[in-house]
Order: sequence, then structure tokens, then C-alpha cells
Amino acid sequence: MSKGKPKTKKAEQTAPDVQEQGPKEVAPPKKKRKFRFLLLYVAAIGFVFYAVITIINQNVRIAEQKAKLSELNQQINVIEIQSDYLEKVQNYKGKDLAEYMEKIAKEDLGYVGEGERIFINVAGN
Repeated sequence: MSKGKPKTKKAEQTAPDVQEQGPKEVAPPKKKRKFRFLLLYVAAIGFVFYAVITIINQNVRIAEQKAKLSELNQQINVIEIQSDYLEKVQNYKGKDLAEYMEKIAKEDLGYVGEGERIFINVAGN
């Protein structure tokens, strides 16, 4: 229609309807949004679960390593005591050396000195 012609009734009635409708914003579908949140929620729960399992596993490993460390420290202490004892024995001379050799012969090897008797308690007390 040209600019100079008046609008008809039919055109006037449809024009406001077109103006009222106009361009509308299209909201994103809620299903996709819910799916994203659900996926994010599942991922967060999975990460928390993984973190808890990892922490528990690390605590178990730490406890095992502490037990090994304690055992090794005990072995070190025993070896240090033995080493000190051997250094002391190496320095024995004269009377001390003779007494040590006699002690080893009697206790470890079961020897008896001249004129000595060994009494064995058969009762076990």
C-alpha cells in the first residue's frame, strides 16, 4: 500500500497484534541447563570421592612408612650397641682380655675351668 492511502480496518486491527508480539527473547531450554548442572554436580561428587580415596590411601602409606622407619631405627640402635661393644672388646689388653676370653669360653662354648664343676638343674627351676 502506498503512503497516501489510509489504512483499512483490517490492517489497523492486525498492526497492534504485530507490535505486541514483536521480537521475543528465546530462553535456553531448561533440560540442557539441568543436564549441565547435573553433569557439574556429578563431576564435583566424583572429584570429592577421588580426593577422599587419595587422602586415605596416602595416610595408609604414611603409616606403613612410619612403621618401617621405626623398625629401621631399632635396627640401627642394636647395631650401634653391637659396634660400641666390639670397639670396647678390641681395646682389651692383658687381664681384661684374659677375663673376656674365659667368659666367652664358659658361656658360649661350654668349657669348664680346671677344678670347676657344672651343676645342671634337672627340675628346670
